[in-house]
Amino acid sequence: MASLPRPARRRRNRLPFAGVAMLLLALFNGMDAMAALLDSPVVTGTDRYVFGDLHGLGWALLVLAVAQGLAGITLLTGDLPSRWFPVVVLCANVFVQFVFLPSFPAWSLTIIAVDLAALYVVLRAPGDPPDERNRS
Repeated sequence: MASLPRPARRRRNRLPFAGVAMLLLALFNGMDAMAALLDSPVVTGTDRYVFGDLHGLGWALLVLAVAQGLAGITLLTGDLPSRWFPVVVLCANVFVQFVFLPSFPAWSLTIIAVDLAALYVVLRAPGDPPDERNRS
């Protein structure tokens, strides 16, 4: 008995998930930045870093939040050639969250997990769809 050929498996485009995750990360980093910059009692201000104090980290998080918002918008628009900007922003956020780890360990590890999930989706997304005009 001959077996039937299997149909080609089509990979789903999960870039909208990564775009929404990037926008949520931008929101969370923006809230963390405001808490650090406004001397919120939620943030422990006793941690000292090589590059400065919690205010310096707050400014870094605010800049990163804006970059993540832009990267999330580029992913949601479906601009596949510009996928490297979100990759760079996600990797930068992982490193910044490692610096933020002494202040909020559980929160930073959660953000790192979302970063890595979005990074996986962006890197594993299918390439450009084939051009319909060039099909023979």
